Amino acid sequence: MDAFNQLAGAFHALFTEPSLQSLYDVMNGFNALIWGPPMIFLLLFLGIYFTIKLRFIQKYTWPAMKLSVAKAESEGMVSSFGSLAVMIGATVGTGSIIGVTTAVAEGGPGALFWMVVAGFFNFAIKYSECMVAFKYRVRLPDGEYVGGPMYYLSNILKFKWLGITFAVGTLLMGLTAGSALQANSIADALREGYNLNPWYVALVVAFTSAIVILGGVKRIASYSEWLVPIMGSLYLLIAVIVIIMNFSQIPQAIWIVLKGAFTGKAAAGGALGIGILAFVQAMIPGVTAGVTRAVLATEAGLGSASMAAAAARTRSATQMAIVSATSVFWAIFICSLTGIVIVLAGDYTNPNVYAANLCNSAFKTVPYVGTPILVFSLVVFSFTTIIGWGYYTEKSLQFLCKGSNILVKPSRVLFILLVFAGGVIGTSFSTDLTVGESVLRTAEANMSTRFMWALVILTMTMMTIPNIWALWCFRKVINKTTRKNLRALVGKQACLERAEAARAAKAAKKAAKAAKKAAKEQAVAEAKAAERTMLAAKRVRKEKK
Repeated sequence: MDAFNQLAGAFHALFTEPSLQSLYDVMNGFNALIWGPPMIFLLLFLGIYFTIKLRFIQKYTWPAMKLSVAKAESEGMVSSFGSLAVMIGATVGTGSIIGVTTAVAEGGPGALFWMVVAGFFNFAIKYSECMVAFKYRVRLPDGEYVGGPMYYLSNILKFKWLGITFAVGTLLMGLTAGSALQANSIADALREGYNLNPWYVALVVAFTSAIVILGGVKRIASYSEWLVPIMGSLYLLIAVIVIIMNFSQIPQAIWIVLKGAFTGKAAAGGALGIGILAFVQAMIPGVTAGVTRAVLATEAGLGSASMAAAAARTRSATQMAIVSATSVFWAIFICSLTGIVIVLAGDYTNPNVYAANLCNSAFKTVPYVGTPILVFSLVVFSFTTIIGWGYYTEKSLQFLCKGSNILVKPSRVLFILLVFAGGVIGTSFSTDLTVGESVLRTAEANMSTRFMWALVILTMTMMTIPNIWALWCFRKVINKTTRKNLRALVGKQACLERAEAARAAKAAKKAAKAAKKAAKEQAVAEAKAAERTMLAAKRVRKEKK
């Protein structure tokens, strides 16, 4: 009831005194209603259900990683690894760094625990949606393969209006989270680290994004294939250094996370009293922040990653699905490291430190290289997210235009313009290359980032609800296809590896046998030569006598 009253008050404030703050309050109130306990329960239930039904498919993570780099000759637009790189690139920038900082800032350290829990079960959701998308993908007249929730909602389940709802949500998501929010994160990081003017940063990001996005899906995949491993390695390196530097404090940090997961900010303040209801209410902020950011960090349940899976060139739906699901592992792994680093730094309690600022306060503890590597990682992470969501935006618009590409080029221009707009939102125009340090500047940056996140969560609703309903409808198909193909697929891969190892061992044994035989023959030849020499010597002695 309080949530309804707060939303009503926010609407009243918006109509009486319109402002960015009042609009933020309205969106935040609506998000609190939608992404409260019902949505959290729904997502966790779906993840647990598929995890159990698919017999803990997470156990195939390592074999799936090896499959992701295996060569496959089949029909499609990009390789399995290229598709996976697009997925990882599209999620890591938004969810695994900035998403963790906002989750911890809003829900406390306990939000990190719920991100990891939700991420574990999201593996099964990601597998399911990618398998269905690949299984029911469509080939367009120009030979391109496309798919995703909007296609299987419309073509298979015959709920075209839900497919349109998902496509519109994807379009809005791409024009907010995929473009404006990422540019905002890049500008924020460079402003925090080097005081660079966001207007110049936004211009450069928009220009470089245009170069890649205008090249289409193959160029997007090729850039992601080499950018994603580089950015991941550098970021993980600096995160591990920060953790090693604070190694003695790790047990305390883990305890803070676990304690926060089951108490929360409200309970810590003693404001809700004692009892089961108070315990549950205290957990809600952390669980809400953790689960919503886990959806964005992994794209599981969101359905967007399945569009990249549908374009892959691979053997089967099962193979592409299990390969795609490994992106959840990488996203949650980076989330965990980021969260621990932030908790170790301790600045998450400061209301004036948010998003990229919160990351920087943690990583600058590494002298000389901490801030530069963090800024570089954030820039590259966000850039790969921009180009990944550029592709998703095009595919949703292509569906809305019934397969026609007539609006693709105009949408690319709009997308790039929004990249620029996102970089400068909430900042005053200035021609100076750098901006000065000030509390006003920090508050300005924080408000713009909070506003963008509220808008992103609002658009997530239009994608998540239709997609999870469709997955529930396909649950029998997913279960049957998985049991039929997955064990054979992973087993086949293992058999191929064992066969290769057996061939190598056989070849080595054969080479050793041949060497032994050659050595024996050589020894026999040497013995015969020695015997001939000895006989010749005897004849010589005999002749002399």
